[in-house]
Amino acid sequence: MDTDVRHLPAIFNYVNFENENLSFGLFSILAICVFMLGANVMRRKVPVLRRALMPTAVIAGLSGLALREAILAFTGINILSTVALSGLIYHLLPIAFIALCLREKNGYTEEFNRVKVKQERVTAARSGAVIISTYLFQGLIGISVSLLIGLTILPQLNPGTGIMLALGFGQGPQQANAAGYIWDAAGYMDAWGAGSARNFGLTIAAMGFLWASIPGIILINRIAKKKGIKIQRDEFQKSGSLASYLVEEPGEVPLSESIDKFSLQICMVGGVYFATICVIIGIEMLFRMSGSVFLIDLVPTIWGFAFMIAALIALLTKMILRHLVKSGVMHRKYPNSYMMNRISGAAFDMAIVAALCSISIGMLGSLWIPVIIMTTAGGLGCMLYLRFLCNRVYKDYQDEAFLAMYGMLVGTIVNGMILLREVDSEFKTPAGDDLVLGSSAAIALGIPVLLLIAQAPRAGNLWWVMLVIALYFIALVTFALKSSKKKADAG
Repeated sequence: MDTDVRHLPAIFNYVNFENENLSFGLFSILAICVFMLGANVMRRKVPVLRRALMPTAVIAGLSGLALREAILAFTGINILSTVALSGLIYHLLPIAFIALCLREKNGYTEEFNRVKVKQERVTAARSGAVIISTYLFQGLIGISVSLLIGLTILPQLNPGTGIMLALGFGQGPQQANAAGYIWDAAGYMDAWGAGSARNFGLTIAAMGFLWASIPGIILINRIAKKKGIKIQRDEFQKSGSLASYLVEEPGEVPLSESIDKFSLQICMVGGVYFATICVIIGIEMLFRMSGSVFLIDLVPTIWGFAFMIAALIALLTKMILRHLVKSGVMHRKYPNSYMMNRISGAAFDMAIVAALCSISIGMLGSLWIPVIIMTTAGGLGCMLYLRFLCNRVYKDYQDEAFLAMYGMLVGTIVNGMILLREVDSEFKTPAGDDLVLGSSAAIALGIPVLLLIAQAPRAGNLWWVMLVIALYFIALVTFALKSSKKKADAG
């Protein structure tokens, strides 16, 4: 597009909206911050948005997407840098996982309680099985839909792409973006242009947020009516007390010394991420030196799921730090759980906004057909499946567990906690703990799923991938039901 900058605002002299450059990228990142601030005001002041139970980050992302698409349609100018948004999504996900893994939930010095630890492990395994089985269920629904559409109205659609439903719904836009990166590198969706796989996954994730919010309101009202709970969504939580948070533990680094304590937290996260990138570069060099086609083909998968390697290195770092403190080599505890939570929360929020803003509505084209059919089948299917499973696995708090799991497994854990809070405002049931502990266990249980997602669209792989998914699904559901029965018998 030819533009005469003499007739445009002065910003066009500094920010080139037609080519990717540093100023354009910085402008896009700052715009995301403004979208977040605007969305926070909108959620507080607009009753419809406040009652929609939609996280502020989602409102910000959808608002930014609508603004960008409107300006693009009327002026032909894309006001947000695709490169900057993609970079934010990609890098913020490992950063968020590193911050989560560096936390010390119970501190270094809390007395070891074998019974409590065993109970938490059982709870984590059971809820992790429910979470991953839902991913697998979503994958089976998505593949069935993509197979049907590929055999009828869109023969150019790769039948394995339906497995993206498990990422877009189950894990959110960041992981959908990571899988899309791998698929784009392999050319699985070249029929729709460069970056189409990422766009496909991000759009499914956006639809998942809508399924978490709109049907979520209906489900809440029905359950609240059944339980006799009066919903009051016009009330706001009051600030001024941190009694529910442990801001600082004994033996930690002071808030401000020669270096600010928060700066230390950021540097620790950055140091672990630096080590992660070095490890991945080393793995890539070894794979390429081997000359094996199979190993070389795995390189995009390793880069795409860098957050998994980052989480493992963070856990290893935490183990080393813990050992150094207990052995007396290190006299202070450096990670602060409260600040690490803030880092991970900010990273997830910014990544969600960037992911939603990076969706290209025009690029989807005929992909809208599988997106609409797939997300509709996925939303209804998840609702019915989780109602069935939660009634049997969480017998003492079926409704609370169902709302929490449904919100998380079509949106994110934030959606799950929002829905749960409406019927369990003081978190008296263990449903909230099930989400947190189950999500931790799901990282390990979900590794096979991520590998299958990376391989499903490859020619000739779909049938054995479906077989593995089905067998793994049956095994996890059986485990979840049996562990719940053992708990009931023990009680």
